[in-house]
Amino acid sequence: MRRRPKNNALAEYPRRRATLPRTFRALRHRDYRLWWFSQMVSLVGTWVQTVAQNWLVYRLTGSAAMLGLVNFAGLVPSLPMGLWAGSLADRFDKRRLVLIAQVTMFVQAAALAALSLTGVVRAWHVVVMAFILGVAQALDVPARQSFVVELVGKEDLTNAIALNSTIFNVARSVGPAVAGILVVAVGEGLAFTINAISFIPVIAALVAMRTSSIRHETKEGPYRQIVEGLRYTSRHELVWVIASLVGVSAFFVMPYSVLMPIFAKEVFGGGAGVYGFLMTCIGVGALVGALAVASLGPGGQRGKLLNASTVALASFVLAFVFVRTLWLAAAVLAVTGFFFVVQNSLANTIIQLNVSDQLRGRVMSIYFLIFMGAMRLGALQAGYVARYVDVRAALIIGAAASLIWSGVVAWRFPRLRGAE
Repeated sequence: MRRRPKNNALAEYPRRRATLPRTFRALRHRDYRLWWFSQMVSLVGTWVQTVAQNWLVYRLTGSAAMLGLVNFAGLVPSLPMGLWAGSLADRFDKRRLVLIAQVTMFVQAAALAALSLTGVVRAWHVVVMAFILGVAQALDVPARQSFVVELVGKEDLTNAIALNSTIFNVARSVGPAVAGILVVAVGEGLAFTINAISFIPVIAALVAMRTSSIRHETKEGPYRQIVEGLRYTSRHELVWVIASLVGVSAFFVMPYSVLMPIFAKEVFGGGAGVYGFLMTCIGVGALVGALAVASLGPGGQRGKLLNASTVALASFVLAFVFVRTLWLAAAVLAVTGFFFVVQNSLANTIIQLNVSDQLRGRVMSIYFLIFMGAMRLGALQAGYVARYVDVRAALIIGAAASLIWSGVVAWRFPRLRGAE
């Protein structure tokens, strides 16, 4: 009897038959199921830590600028490491790279928990821990993003990316609420402990996978590979247009979530519980958006939807600035979360479906370097605008800039409208 070769979703997809509803069709792949369910646990922990960390920094310093600085600290290692990590993802086993990154994140969360539980934590400790997390994420992101297509195949890639967004936003719905309760009841230390524990299922799932990662042999050194990736991206109009659209949005609009502790305390008169509630509302809307993208079939006019969702995202952040009641703010933030995940899921999908397999890791590393760099630099600038001008001004200026660039893209780059 012939032995069945190791699972490889790219090769085996044509022999598989759909047995799940279209919204969840990527779950037919065993290794993707392992990844998906374990990530659901881990991402809840990640959001618990994110909310607790922002609240801890604001409690220790009372500074909007420090909130921006902590987020910026996570960007610093991405600059030297991001492109190199993309080259690694195209040359080596992506699963092992992701495993190394996940173990590092586990250690980082455990260290932050120990500092908090012993009562010695200071703001500079959080900055250092954010830097270490940035190192791990720089290695993790290009490998993880380009690994998904090898788990499910190109035919199920849109669905898998959307389902990844689904669990991300289930976690975003649950995590902040849990963090708000924990911070009020027992402090930030237990929140960080929960995040450390949540990495264990992911590490176990990666060890249990059967998928053999596709490796592209090359005699070129890392420097030449990086240059090749940069050249390919700069000459691929669709890729750099999408990267600029999402990058501008991330820089000017996404800081609204980093500034949320200030709105919770100074605008709505609440504490950690209100902050957790507002972040949960964003997550609920984002979850609905992820399910909507997961249900898209072929010919879903992704390019048109991408630009429309970017405009809508900026518009609802602008609307949030003028809201004065908590429940109306909750509704506006839910819609904001919906359009955020639609924008990012579609951008990720369009790029991955339109780039060469041999360069996917490097292109995704460049894209996420732009996205994460813009978001963290945007948090830094918004924190200083909020401190020295006004927190509302930071979001008004940002939303206006994003709307202007979205109009320019729609006018000057019609090719995006036809992208699938």
